[in-house]
Amino acid sequence: MTRVLYIGGSGEISFACVEASVRAGQQVTVFNRGIRGEKLPGEVEQVIGDVNDDAAYAELASREFDTVCQFIAFHTDTVSRDIDTFAGRCGQYVFVSSASAYRKPWRSGSITESTPLDNPFWEYSRLKAACEKLLFEAHVAGRLPVTIVRPSHTYRRRIPGTCVPGIHLAWRILNDKPVIVHDDGESMWTLTHAEDFARAFAGLCGNEHVLGEAFHITSDSARSWNEIVDLVGKALAHPPRIVHVPTDRLIEYSGHWLGPIKGDKSNSLVFDNSKVRGATGGWRCEIGLQAGLGFAATIARKQIDDGYAPDERLDALIDRIVADCE
Repeated sequence: MTRVLYIGGSGEISFACVEASVRAGQQVTVFNRGIRGEKLPGEVEQVIGDVNDDAAYAELASREFDTVCQFIAFHTDTVSRDIDTFAGRCGQYVFVSSASAYRKPWRSGSITESTPLDNPFWEYSRLKAACEKLLFEAHVAGRLPVTIVRPSHTYRRRIPGTCVPGIHLAWRILNDKPVIVHDDGESMWTLTHAEDFARAFAGLCGNEHVLGEAFHITSDSARSWNEIVDLVGKALAHPPRIVHVPTDRLIEYSGHWLGPIKGDKSNSLVFDNSKVRGATGGWRCEIGLQAGLGFAATIARKQIDDGYAPDERLDALIDRIVADCE
């Protein structure tokens, strides 16, 4: 039985991966602070701790897991520490990177794992790419057997957001407030349900044939942002009022949108998943977008009914942009 350690394990993606690992017959341990609400499967061992606690982290590494899955590393110093901590103590180190690191702007064609990592617009993406570089160097040097996984926009309980978080988008739709979609809304975007992602991810864990390799795991289909927001409205049973705003104009209002929109969502992104499919016995996505959004919309409605309120400053900014651009 493959012994898998999840560093994280309670997030939008990682929780689904933990469940998938259990279903795949893997022996799962989760290391996190234990402060999130979803209940882990009964078969999972949960170790409560903080990744900044060196002693607790070293004790965990001494157990020599077959696979270590790192979901919460965003800087090279964290990855450097992991290399030192887990070198010689695991058979595989899986680093969860980001498909946002691929070259931007992206002009045309399907993205493959050999597409260069070059995103000048988003520091988050550049940091993930730097972490990958460090890990591949450690792999080549024989210090740590590495597998890289690059999720794109992956959802489960959260409605996909445009220039605001998904729950804020749902709140505006349900309160008859216009929602912003960048540019003309026709850029194509790939949304992947976390449960689909997780089945492929579990298939990479403990797989000796994927060492030294990078994989993205995404749906094969893409939808325009206009269609995505319309589908969100249908899931909420409330039609959205869309206002289109050029990406560069949005960035004039707030530089915060440079990375997430210009460096990601404004690009038409379609992925070639043949590599991960070949490594996992023909994996494919099974959860349709309408079904996935329906579940997320149910959760959003409950959050709103329970008193959710958006960030006042961000909501006021959206109102101002809409007033300027309608």
